[in-house]
Amino acid sequence: MDLKITRRSFSPIASLVLVTAGLAALYYATARPALLMIDGEPQQLRTHARRPFELLLEAGIALGASDALVPDNDTALNWDGGQLPVVEINRARPVIVVDQATIEVVESSETSPANLIDNQLFPGDRLVVNGLPAQSDIPTHIRLRRAAPIRLIDDGRELLLHSAASTLGEALWENGIYLHEGDRLDPLPGTPVDGPVQAELHRSIPLSIRVGGEHIHARSAAETVGGGLNDAGLQLVGLDYAIPYTSQPIPSDGQIQLVRVREEVQMEQQPLSFDTIYQPLDSLKIDNQQIVQPGAYGVITNRIRVRSEDGLEIGRTLEGEWVAQEPTPQIIGYGTQIQIQTVATADGPLDYWRAVDMYATSYSPSRAGVSPDARNFGITASGKRLVKGLVAIDRSLIPFGTIMYVPGYGYAEAADTGSGVKGRWIDLGYEDDNWVSWSGNVTVYFLTPVPSSIVYVFP
Repeated sequence: MDLKITRRSFSPIASLVLVTAGLAALYYATARPALLMIDGEPQQLRTHARRPFELLLEAGIALGASDALVPDNDTALNWDGGQLPVVEINRARPVIVVDQATIEVVESSETSPANLIDNQLFPGDRLVVNGLPAQSDIPTHIRLRRAAPIRLIDDGRELLLHSAASTLGEALWENGIYLHEGDRLDPLPGTPVDGPVQAELHRSIPLSIRVGGEHIHARSAAETVGGGLNDAGLQLVGLDYAIPYTSQPIPSDGQIQLVRVREEVQMEQQPLSFDTIYQPLDSLKIDNQQIVQPGAYGVITNRIRVRSEDGLEIGRTLEGEWVAQEPTPQIIGYGTQIQIQTVATADGPLDYWRAVDMYATSYSPSRAGVSPDARNFGITASGKRLVKGLVAIDRSLIPFGTIMYVPGYGYAEAADTGSGVKGRWIDLGYEDDNWVSWSGNVTVYFLTPVPSSIVYVFP
């Protein structure tokens, strides 16, 4: 096959297009990369620009009057070292600046809040950026809070501080003055700092408070024991008291005792004994008794106030006493009926109207406890000389002259008394030369005639 090459002619327009495309390709191929940052947003470009403003012209980006360009227009772009040149644009924005009572709106691309403040900043002044007490990359609202003077007396030491804090407590903290538990600050830590402040800080001391068997540890700056207890959350209730007393200063060692006092009223009852009433009964034989009415104990009620300290009883006080229930007396009937009877004795049958069991002893003139030289030696209380047949009795029961019979002794006349002869006791009299010792119980028969005066009840 024969190949034939045919030469065509191109139109002028097509030639121009080809030339333009070639030049564009050549221009792009010879452009160098660069990084453009607009308000922190990056975009990569290719450029033939030598300076930042040329780069912006190529990119069609216009700068505002307050926009910031970094680097500036006179700085050449540098591709040395293999690093891309960076061009930054920080667009201006409205920023509200509040300095005390002055409010200003400025157009600025500045990112440092302090550079937006016209007036001088002093120690203690505070910038609040976008509502936060810290720096902000893009401030839109800046508030300048001027420091106020604070004159502080810290346990007698005077300090002058400056702070723009909102409260007194915050101002002390940011100045390295820390409050501990129990410290007392006057005025209170929450006091606003909106001008000069006078403050006094009283430092607390440790307390050891004994309550019952416990020890409570706390701190207080109070001047008195009562204030210290209050700072520890302990209250005196009712009769409670403290050692030292609440009005006294807190001791230097911080040792305090709180005594819990409790008083209660108790009602105590005690039995009230009943009386015994004797009542004659003519239907009952003499020396016999029977209960006509049984006795019943009454009740005495005592109102007693019991005081306890820390759970231990320390005293009782009788506040009142009354009879809650009266006792019922016991009534005993005693016999008054007398019957004449006969008893067989060594001296023959004898008529008697009463027989009483008694304890018998014996004595004689030299055994009566009276000195032989005494005028009344051997003389009985009735004035008779002591011989066998005269006896000592309890005269409240047996009158002098009463005739009795004692088996083993014989006839006996009541004629003497003795310091120890009481009740159912009979002391049998002898002379010294015929004395017989007695010690035991006997039945004593009271012989007729019946006397006109009779003691019916022997104890």
